[in-house]
Amino acid sequence: MFNRSSYQNRWRTGFFTAKKINVIITFVLFLLLCILVVISLTKYIVESKSYFNQEAVILWKQFLQGNEDSFAQLMRIFSPQMFRYGIRINDNQEFIEDCLQNIFCELWNRRSFLKPTESVKFYLFKALRNRIFRDQMKWSRHDDIDADYNFEVSFDVQTDIIKQEVSEELRSKLDNLMLKLSKRQKEIIYLRFYEGLSQEKIAEIMGLNVQSVYNLLHESILRLRTYWIKSPLYYCL
Repeated sequence: MFNRSSYQNRWRTGFFTAKKINVIITFVLFLLLCILVVISLTKYIVESKSYFNQEAVILWKQFLQGNEDSFAQLMRIFSPQMFRYGIRINDNQEFIEDCLQNIFCELWNRRSFLKPTESVKFYLFKALRNRIFRDQMKWSRHDDIDADYNFEVSFDVQTDIIKQEVSEELRSKLDNLMLKLSKRQKEIIYLRFYEGLSQEKIAEIMGLNVQSVYNLLHESILRLRTYWIKSPLYYCL
């Protein structure tokens, strides 16, 4: 005997099962697409930075040979990046600008004694950090100037780390998460993810051993992840 209710139940069960399968398939395809996009973007960024570094290395070699145009291009390219880095170590804008001017003047005057470098950004960032701490000693009352600086990192739409539009509230909460980190952790995060420098280069710039940089970076990511999960913001996304 035909049981209409039983037939409808089986039909509904089969329908919802098929619907769930379609949702799962769609989600998997979407996930694969996201992975492909991330891989493509990562490859593009890496290739772009590699190409940019090669161009900078060529300009550096030409500058060492006395090419004024190449030197001017290096200043135009790296001055803004160096300023953004320096102002996070010391928020005195005039002082940082003086440091930059002195660095580039010395580079030009001592170009015949300089050597080629595989990373112009690394060379200039290291020179800037050393200059800041050295010149601060002239007026600082503290013997340990390295313990006196307060590295600042903020999330804004101008930085590479946030490409998409992000609400002001979200950026503010991300900034608060960064405040949980030590000054060294924030500086490592900045150099690694904002400026794209390797752990080995970061170690040289900051005067640390490579293992310390790896440890601090790993600890920073773990702490950010922990604070992020604990934050109510995590459950709103």
